[in-house]
Order: sequence, then C-alpha cells, then structure tokens
Amino acid sequence: MIGVGVTGKYCTGKSTVSELLGERGYVQIDVDRLGHAALVSERERVIEAFGPGLRTPEGGVDRKALGRLVFADEAHLRRLESILHPAMVEMAAETVRRARDGQEVDAGGPPPGVVINAAILVRMGLHSLCDTVIYVTAPFCSILRRARERDGASIVQVVRRLRSQRDVDPQFSHPDADIHSVENHGDRDRLRDELARLLPLP
Repeated sequence: MIGVGVTGKYCTGKSTVSELLGERGYVQIDVDRLGHAALVSERERVIEAFGPGLRTPEGGVDRKALGRLVFADEAHLRRLESILHPAMVEMAAETVRRARDGQEVDAGGPPPGVVINAAILVRMGLHSLCDTVIYVTAPFCSILRRARERDGASIVQVVRRLRSQRDVDPQFSHPDADIHSVENHGDRDRLRDELARLLPLP
C-alpha cells in the first residue's frame, strides 16, 4: 500500500485527481475537511488566540469572520496554522495507520493506497506520509474558469491567490518522495490514463 500526496495550486483540479484514485479503491483524505474538524476540536484555543468576537451563539467559531481576519494578515494566518495543523496531521496519520493495519477495508478488499489531497502538503508536513507526490497543474484559462464557476472569483483574485501559493511548487516537495506532474485539461479520461501510467490502479 502506498501513500500518495496530491498537491497543486488553486483550482488546478486536485480534488478531481483524488476522486479518480478514490474510484479505484484508494482511501481519500481531504485536508480541507480535516481543517473543519480541527476547528471544532481546537475552537477554544482559536477563540483565545483571536478574540471572543469569533464565538458564534452556538459556541463554535465564526469561520467567515476568522477567514477575513487571517487572510488579511500573514502573521495571523501562521498563528492559526500553528494551532490547527498539528491536529490535522494527526488525523491524517491515524487514517494512514488504519489503512496500513488493514482497518480501512471495504468489500473489494484492502485499498491499494491512501491519497492525501492538500494544497499545502509540504507546509503541513504531510509529505512525510507519502511515497509519491502528484503535482497537479492546469492552463491558466482553465484555472480562471473553475475559479469563476466555483467561487465567483475575479481575475485579480485568482492571480493573488496563485502568487500566495509559491511554496506549493514541486521544488519545495519532499526530496525522498517520487514527484510527478500531471496537467489537468478538464478531460477526466485523459487524466485517468495519466494516473494509470504513474500509479498502481486496480
């Protein structure tokens, strides 16, 4: 069983690659979902760090208000990451352990691998769980189209988001992992064939 990290910049199609591997039996770990879970488990530390104004009437964290705060100040963002990332990494590591111990088995038998979908794979240290890293790229016009359709983002917002993700590039990836780049043109069959060339797909 292998660990596969899927990374890449904004709106390149990381989730599509992860889904295609999931269709072939890979256990999927969506790091965005882990972030939501960590925000629940670490909510008191987050509120202590950023102020009681973030607490919702239900006792949780106002995610929109928190987002506005941290994305306007890199120091705030790094502070939030220092609170949430350790919990997220432990959740991912536990899923990998369960899969390797045979506890993540469905009717089709043991999975061929685990796929970790994370834009900031290396910044979080999740590359240490991976044998292979798939770096997903896409033409700028495809990125812009996806960003507009999914997030309603303007071209200026897209460019800013991409520039903020310079540390996602392959040269920052784990030197001990095999690093492969795949370009997503929006053709799932073509992307599936490319993945079959790189990875064991049952």
